[in-house]
Amino acid sequence: MKYFIALALTASNLLLSDEKVFQEGDTFEARKFEAITLYFYRADATRLDTARDFSFSLNDFIDYATIDQRDLYKIRRGDTFKITESFKNGDIFQVNLDSRKSKREKYFVLSEDLDNRFLTRINEES
Repeated sequence: MKYFIALALTASNLLLSDEKVFQEGDTFEARKFEAITLYFYRADATRLDTARDFSFSLNDFIDYATIDQRDLYKIRRGDTFKITESFKNGDIFQVNLDSRKSKREKYFVLSEDLDNRFLTRINEES
């Protein structure tokens, strides 16, 4: 009986999970200052994603996934960005940022960070 209840709860969680799928061409706008962080280098985003996946201890996480602050961009309110390419089976995306305050155009973002209540997906209608 215990196994049946556990199986029923697990199955309901899997079937009713509200997983958002992001794809190339999706455009987002930040509604709050510092809603998410964009990374200059794909390697930085990959290391951080790997550290999150393997749930390193705090010391291992700091040793493995430390990123220089100069290689980050905290997105500001009103900034928009568009997903242009996907890496690591959709865990990391390359985005084009539309902002006058940034000198760069291409950044990388983690898919976990896109599921943020302070980001709005903009629907582009043809």
